[in-house]
Amino acid sequence: MAIQKDIFNKPWLQTAIGRTFKFLSPNTWTTVSLFISIGAFVVVARGYLYWGVLLFIVGSICDFIDGKVARYTGTSSKFGAFWDGTVDRFVDALIVGAFFYLDSPLPPRKMHMLLYILLFCILLPPFIVAYANHRGAVPDPHEKVVWRFAFRAEPLILLGVAALFNQSSLMTSFVFFLLALLLMAATVVQSLIVVYVRAKEYV
Repeated sequence: MAIQKDIFNKPWLQTAIGRTFKFLSPNTWTTVSLFISIGAFVVVARGYLYWGVLLFIVGSICDFIDGKVARYTGTSSKFGAFWDGTVDRFVDALIVGAFFYLDSPLPPRKMHMLLYILLFCILLPPFIVAYANHRGAVPDPHEKVVWRFAFRAEPLILLGVAALFNQSSLMTSFVFFLLALLLMAATVVQSLIVVYVRAKEYV
């Protein structure tokens, strides 16, 4: 399902983005995306849903830019990769956390439980891959060996649609939320199975 990686990784597009936005360093773009996302969370919490969604999108664009700038300027680094991945996890938590302030067809306690499960399912797949690589079970520094149903963009797109429908069609919003939850739950299980199977090749 990681179709967006093939679309946005075209060499000409990466070069164009890197050249256009090289006025800031890759790590600066990553940090900017974090602060914008924190602002987006605060805006949603204060009741301005659509402005919050817009800010989350802007933050995601900044996060998208950082890697292109790093490759174009030849400034990719191990710390940059670490910082980018760490900020991604913070932003994922902020996006899911924003849903605590949205309406739901379920009682608050049940909805909050689903949100905690969703957060767990979003954060776990990259941890599984990183830990499998760290422990040498499946060497996969570029996340290409452990194939997954979904990476980061897919659930965030579904959650973005869920947020946009939240004030106009609560059930439609909830359906997209459930799709994100089911997709990531399946990805957690799939990631564990793939690591188990591929690890046998490295014994």
